[in-house]
Amino acid sequence: MLIGESPQTPNITGWSDKTFARTASAPGHARRTVAHWLAEGHVDWGGLHRGGLLLDALLVVSELVTNTVQHVPADAHGDWVQVRLGFGDGFVRLEVVDPGTSRRRPRFAPPRNSMAQSGRGLYLVSVVSERCGTERTQQGHRLVWAELAGGSPDRPVG
Repeated sequence: MLIGESPQTPNITGWSDKTFARTASAPGHARRTVAHWLAEGHVDWGGLHRGGLLLDALLVVSELVTNTVQHVPADAHGDWVQVRLGFGDGFVRLEVVDPGTSRRRPRFAPPRNSMAQSGRGLYLVSVVSERCGTERTQQGHRLVWAELAGGSPDRPVG
């Protein structure tokens, strides 16, 4: 598993994106949206409906959106979070974009205190991902991404 900045954006197609109000209900809305995108967008994903990729994708989006809700200070221009999903050759890429913060870069390391009540989310993301990382967009927003292994879609639905 690779952690860090995306060295080069892989060839990704079929992007879907949605912006949510940055509220306590955003993680649940994001999970339902990602589940819908995976179920509606493509067929014949290895393990998609038996758990596997679907459960990993729901865990990742939930953790990333929750981090935004909990750790990005609210202001007049920062009450949103955007979720994006795209399909690569044998993987799914999930991205969460938030207004950004001057705080330190998110950590994907294991928690320092195994008994702590928080601090495991990004570590869990790194465990289930093939690659993950964070970067700043040209607009100064924070983009946190994870790539999850999965079969390539055979054909679009519809």
